[in-house]
Amino acid sequence: MAYLGTQPNDVKKNTGLYTPSEILQLTKDGSWGGSLELIEEQTVSGSPTTINFINLANNSYDVYLVHISNLISTSQTQISYRFSNDNGTTFEAGASDYKYAFFRIISNGGNLEKRSTGDDKIETDSYTNTSTSNFNSYVYLYNLLDSSKYSFLTHHSSTNLTGNFRTTFGGGVYPTAETINGFQIHSGQTLTSGTVKLYGVKQIWVLWD
Repeated sequence: MAYLGTQPNDVKKNTGLYTPSEILQLTKDGSWGGSLELIEEQTVSGSPTTINFINLANNSYDVYLVHISNLISTSQTQISYRFSNDNGTTFEAGASDYKYAFFRIISNGGNLEKRSTGDDKIETDSYTNTSTSNFNSYVYLYNLLDSSKYSFLTHHSSTNLTGNFRTTFGGGVYPTAETINGFQIHSGQTLTSGTVKLYGVKQIWVLWD
């Protein structure tokens, strides 16, 4: 019989059929696929232009989730991502290191599609410097620690710019198969406040007796 759980705690027989309460309990215990484990939380302090997460191998996951909450800068800027293969000593920033595409929808009826087949970063979207126009986003990162695969991300963000709400979704890739053990959130302008949380996304583990 297969079980869900982490050895030696075979917490639930894997019958393939679970009640909502059983799923909630397995999720609470961290034994259900999709459960999140908080790895690190950073609150903006000082006057940074970047936020770095490194040493990912210390918390190894196939998928990571980044949650950005109420990020504000001194002036309008573009949020982007860069990857590191040396735990943040350097971040890959070659002119053609990344590819990306995203689509923006604006409440006034406007929209924008932006894409690149070669850039020094993966762009997502822009935000403003006022407390009522703060930037919020979530980003999923895939395959970072797998040296045989490209590293991907997908993102969804929202903000309010020049009086109009905007929402953006898209993704990007670092098309080099190598181990990525750190990444950088890059703003281009000074950050003044906000919180960024990094989570690992748990997979379903099946144990056999």
